[in-house]
Amino acid sequence: MSGPSRRQFLATVGVSALSATAGCLSGGDPPTYEGTWSRRGFDDARTGFSPVDGPTGNLTVAWRADVFDAYPTSTPVVADGQVYYFHTRGGPDGEHESVVSAFDAATGEERWQTTVSVAPLDQIAYHHDSMVVADGRLYVRTFEGLHVLTTDGERRWTHPIPTTEQSYPVVAPPVVSDGMALTATFGDRTPPAGVVAVDAENGRPRWRAGFNARKVPWTLSASEGTVYVPFVGGDSGLVALDIRTGAQEWAVSLPVDGPVTIAGDTVFVPLAGDPESIAAIHRRTLDLLWRKPVSRRTESGLAVAGGLVYYVTERTLVARRLDTGELVWSFGPTPVVSLSWTPVVAGPNVYVVAERANEPESPNYLYALDRSTGESRGSGRIPGSPDTAGLAVVDGAAYLALGRGELLCFESCGLTLGSRCFSG
Repeated sequence: MSGPSRRQFLATVGVSALSATAGCLSGGDPPTYEGTWSRRGFDDARTGFSPVDGPTGNLTVAWRADVFDAYPTSTPVVADGQVYYFHTRGGPDGEHESVVSAFDAATGEERWQTTVSVAPLDQIAYHHDSMVVADGRLYVRTFEGLHVLTTDGERRWTHPIPTTEQSYPVVAPPVVSDGMALTATFGDRTPPAGVVAVDAENGRPRWRAGFNARKVPWTLSASEGTVYVPFVGGDSGLVALDIRTGAQEWAVSLPVDGPVTIAGDTVFVPLAGDPESIAAIHRRTLDLLWRKPVSRRTESGLAVAGGLVYYVTERTLVARRLDTGELVWSFGPTPVVSLSWTPVVAGPNVYVVAERANEPESPNYLYALDRSTGESRGSGRIPGSPDTAGLAVVDGAAYLALGRGELLCFESCGLTLGSRCFSG
């Protein structure tokens, strides 16, 4: 599944051999792997921000593990020293087996693997990028329903929410809040689409909010007792629901083009149009605070931290003031930032994937940038394409999945022996 761990390798070569041939040492502390990255976008508000310090300097692949090469490439989630990954085995002509795997966060050793569901699907997308870790449980949204596992891989319950036709979106983690797990009925369907809330402990229904049959929800977001439901296509708009009851708080007609991010009283809404744009809207008064043109892909999202909002446009990562939209700094288009990338912020750093088009084979690199200035604090080559997967960051380590069926752990290179790197 994966190569030998650093611990195993150090034990093999011995301390004296390591001391004699070591190539470099850094003054950074070794990773503790503490912290939680609970879902794509980090939290229910999709802020993409964690207070832990991720790796900087010479970012190196500390370990890699094989996972199923399925679409979409999922975002790892991390908690209590374990990395969880949701993937699907199968193909478009047969059954798809949706699987959750758990890996040791420090070594990459696979601890367990549990099949969540098996379905005879014939779709381009085999599963949603849709896992959340919360309160000692894993919540996974498949095409068939919402499933819950323990962090030991034991299946607890399933609430059926079948999907008809090709489902939208491919990124669909549930919201887990106020003792409930919430998800939407994604895809074209009859009866009308809706948002479903079930008890987080046992999966029993709490409430359901129905919508016009022509509406198809994007990924849900939530903050301070409100769940936000953006809809695909036209001016279907954005709806705010009371998370406890499902009652509608307000609705606006907007050409929404992706999931929204909430930061305090501001809702950031990606809008379709010519040009596309990002709008900052006050979530109580619905006043437009500012709006900026962008060029982006629907899968990409925003990150918010320290009074700045980060997103990718025109092959460039930009940082703008949250309150005014004023440009603070930018990174790119050399290197070329992927339009599908969603930046994430961990402690003082913002992480982004960019292609060095001026190098042979145009390799992708993971960059750690100072979140206040955009100055590089380190980078490392990615051995393949990250597609649209999200990054998960805990103290001293960052986890990324590749489209070719690999899960990678990046750490700061603290010590090299030949071509191998050890962080401590």
